[in-house]
Amino acid sequence: MKTPTTTLTTFVLLAACTAASAADDVAAMKQFKAAAWSVVGIELELKRIPAGTFTMGSPKDEIARREDEVQHEVAISRPFYMGACEVTQRQFYKLMMPDYDFDAWTYKRGPVADGAAFCFRYPTESGLIFGESSTGGPQTDLNPMECVTWQRTQAFCAKLTDIEKQAGRLPDGYVYRLPTEAEWEYACRAGTKGPYNVDGDATRMVGIRKFAWVAGAGSSFGTRKVGDNRQPNAWGLYDMHGNIAEWCLDWYAPYAEGKQTDPAGPAEGAEKVIRGGSFSPGSSDKEMDKVHPFLRSASRYSVPPDLAYLAIAGFRVVLAPEVKAGK
Repeated sequence: MKTPTTTLTTFVLLAACTAASAADDVAAMKQFKAAAWSVVGIELELKRIPAGTFTMGSPKDEIARREDEVQHEVAISRPFYMGACEVTQRQFYKLMMPDYDFDAWTYKRGPVADGAAFCFRYPTESGLIFGESSTGGPQTDLNPMECVTWQRTQAFCAKLTDIEKQAGRLPDGYVYRLPTEAEWEYACRAGTKGPYNVDGDATRMVGIRKFAWVAGAGSSFGTRKVGDNRQPNAWGLYDMHGNIAEWCLDWYAPYAEGKQTDPAGPAEGAEKVIRGGSFSPGSSDKEMDKVHPFLRSASRYSVPPDLAYLAIAGFRVVLAPEVKAGK
């Protein structure tokens, strides 16, 4: 990737010009008639997610189930758009670090102290991101952005919202933000009720790897290009299982009892929810009958929001109603 040169002003002008030349598309998006939407300037594609009701959590007999997945009914009252893929390094850098000279950084690991991802270059020989052979390899800028704190995802969403608002491309009351935990699981399931959102062998890692990127014997330990040769769910979303775990808006806590409508979690807490598992397999290839506990649609995990160097966690955005969740 060449050194990014797109400034915030240029980004706004591009968005404004495109909005003017595609008014019908903008109008369709604002009425949620468009099946997909692309954010100008960073080429971020989103898919329309309809309003609806679903059962959140998992049944007691689901494979690898944990006790914090108590089933309950949840209504998502308004449609929204969700990123078809996780936010890539290229998209993140272009918006948040447009003047950084990435070409000057030749090493395998990114300048994480300056805000770049840890998995910064592909291996050249050994297949291991920790080996010296990774130095000088091609950049991984189409891989998910990781080593990003929850707070920094908020800054990304706030800047994106401001740009798109100035361009007149936001539905009333909608902003770019992280998905709530309920929105994430609803979108992940896309109408499915089993452990995963696509058909396949859900009981062994060899079956799961057919639709989710999870490292294994003979493969590099790290992220992969978003959506690359993997099957999307019924709503066109890639990598909801595997590749990188994804930050949610909510503080982690036990689910509230009873039916919920548009839940956004408690007002405060110690850790934020991450969803979807990651490339880390959670079990060795000698234990193929042991399924990764955090890859399933209902799986929940939590980490501190200020954890800066977590190479298994990234994020995807939604264009959704503004909510007042705990900060």
